[in-house]
Amino acid sequence: MKVKEIMNKQLFTVSPDASWKDAAELMVEKNVSAVPVVDNNQKLVGILSEKHLFRSLFPSYKDVMETPHGYLDFEQMEDGIEESSARKVSEIMAKRLITAEPETPIFKVGALMVASGIHQVPVVDDGKLVGMVKRGKIYNAILKTHFNLSRKKK
Repeated sequence: MKVKEIMNKQLFTVSPDASWKDAAELMVEKNVSAVPVVDNNQKLVGILSEKHLFRSLFPSYKDVMETPHGYLDFEQMEDGIEESSARKVSEIMAKRLITAEPETPIFKVGALMVASGIHQVPVVDDGKLVGMVKRGKIYNAILKTHFNLSRKKK
């Protein structure tokens, strides 16, 4: 089975210049856990996930080690959340990308996801973003195809 058979073609993208808040708003509104980041030429330059958004709200390990006393007051951290939400997507997105092509076998993408700990992979064709494939879609396709299993709707 190939990625093109299960990828989501309905794409919601953000610009690297978008704010944290704008990206989070889009992700909540569209009920997606990650969005491709594209430049003005629609070239894929990164990916932004809920994990990236969430991590950006907290200090880095290096920051905590350098000034541990500054990160013990969690109420103060919460009060400073507006500062974090103004950050640009380009500051927090993943720039090292794992991508697939429409003809990539789903087992290959699944193996890459397991090895790298990612949940979604952008699908590109001739350098153009054409879809996204989620780990759950691969999992379900494998179960249905190879184990004759399907999720029962309640």
